[in-house]
Amino acid sequence: MKKLLIVPLICALLAPAGLFATDFEGTVTMKISGRNPAGGGAESSMNFSLKGGLTRLDMDAQGMSVGVIMDPAKQQMTMLMTQQRMYMVRPIPMANPPADAATGKSAVPALENTGTTATILGYECVKYLVKDDKGRTTELWLTDRIGAFGGFGGGGPMGRRGGGSVPPGWEELLKGKGLFPMRVVTLDGDNEISRMEVTAVEKKSLPDSLFTVP
Repeated sequence: MKKLLIVPLICALLAPAGLFATDFEGTVTMKISGRNPAGGGAESSMNFSLKGGLTRLDMDAQGMSVGVIMDPAKQQMTMLMTQQRMYMVRPIPMANPPADAATGKSAVPALENTGTTATILGYECVKYLVKDDKGRTTELWLTDRIGAFGGFGGGGPMGRRGGGSVPPGWEELLKGKGLFPMRVVTLDGDNEISRMEVTAVEKKSLPDSLFTVP
């Protein structure tokens, strides 16, 4: 039974269709931290491999090593549970922008370009802000040198499962813009409540076998 809990977790992580769409080939490592509702901290890391429109995510979930291969062209995702020598093929879940309960209109906030720039791991980034109706502000440092980011989904590490801190909708704002978040920090006033940061980017040739079931 515990093994099957991995499936809804990964589906929540990858709710939007297609994490990346880019000609970039190589690996991206992310560190994610956040504060949970009880006030404690949580930290995790994810490794992405990208090649020819395909994406592979490798992570530890519930003490198990899990790999997920995303194929946007086929609209399917393959979950690899290597320790159990198992895999599952499922349709990529589709996500809709969050809507206001009263009006039914999209509740996606605005993306504000501050014009401030910085270089992160050799990639020039522009600082954007997203503000929600609860007074929280998310700072996004975005680059156009890696490719487009499709998001993690509302249940992912930057959503409720990552501490319940991040305003929904900023992933939707990046769709179709060819921008990739090198750093995302959410603040409640002066208090940092979550952070996602790329810790390594490596351009390199990847074998096709990495994106197929062993």
